[in-house]
Amino acid sequence: MEENTETISNGFNLAMQTVNQWIAGFYKILPNLIAGIFICAVFLLIAYAARYVTKNYFTRKKRIDLGNILSAISFWIFMGFGIVIALTIITPSLNPGDLVASLGVGSLAIGFVFKDILQNWLSGLLILLRMPFRRGDQITIGGAEGTVVRIDPRATILRTYDGRDIVVPNSTVYNSNVLIHTSSPTRRVEMELTVGYNYDIRVITKIIQNSLNQVEEIIKDPIPQVLCWELGSTSLGIKLRWWIDSERSEEVVSRARAVQAIKEAFDANDIDPTDPQLIYYHQINDGDAMLNDHDDPTPPKSKVNEGTVAQGPPPPKFETSDKDPEADQPKLDDKSKTMLTD
Repeated sequence: MEENTETISNGFNLAMQTVNQWIAGFYKILPNLIAGIFICAVFLLIAYAARYVTKNYFTRKKRIDLGNILSAISFWIFMGFGIVIALTIITPSLNPGDLVASLGVGSLAIGFVFKDILQNWLSGLLILLRMPFRRGDQITIGGAEGTVVRIDPRATILRTYDGRDIVVPNSTVYNSNVLIHTSSPTRRVEMELTVGYNYDIRVITKIIQNSLNQVEEIIKDPIPQVLCWELGSTSLGIKLRWWIDSERSEEVVSRARAVQAIKEAFDANDIDPTDPQLIYYHQINDGDAMLNDHDDPTPPKSKVNEGTVAQGPPPPKFETSDKDPEADQPKLDDKSKTMLTD
């Protein structure tokens, strides 16, 4: 019994000696610990200041997304230096070279694990350094089309024309062909239609040209073009080309107004753009008309000439809200810094 009591007493004394050593060691390193915490606090303030200054600088330069990513980089660089210095002060035996070497091996392993994340981050940085497009630009990347909302370190955010968002990884953006619809102030729209050979082509082109001139969204210089494009077996193919402001809303509105203006002008001049051969043979097959031996199977020529062309009514106007994703969006970054400088 006495032996057990002595054993317990010796163990308790040993434990107290260990605790006393820990306390003594703590008091010994307490000044270093306070100094390390102070250094961390100082570098934390410096890191926040560097992030604030970097972000404000690039905001003034109208490079908002680049400022966001570089401000985050500057923050973690200063914090990394602060942590390393604090650790060497708290633990003087710690060699910064060994710490950097161990971090290098660890970062290599982390690089393999987070390869895709790092690839997207680096791609985002490269995109922002030489911007091929800006916030507010309307672009197409593969099957994704919309307005650039922002460029994050990991992905580019597009807002589609029906109000939904698409997250496109920056590595995909960097390695893909990007079609930028709003890189220039104007762009061209094309549309095709067919008319029968029984109509005077000069009359048809004049009617279409007059109709396009009534649409305010269509730019008058360069002038709209009405081109005879294809000689079909029973009808003539015509291609229409006109220039508009580059936003998607201008294409939608100008196309809708042009189609209505042409349709009403055709109605005013008794012109049916449907292939006349199709109508003729459809009537024969339905029994609505019968051919006699003396009948000419060729549809009659139109009597409309250039001097009697009637002007159709002006097409109705369509209002586009600034909140519509298809409308013009403010460009928050300066185009002079992009690859597409005029």
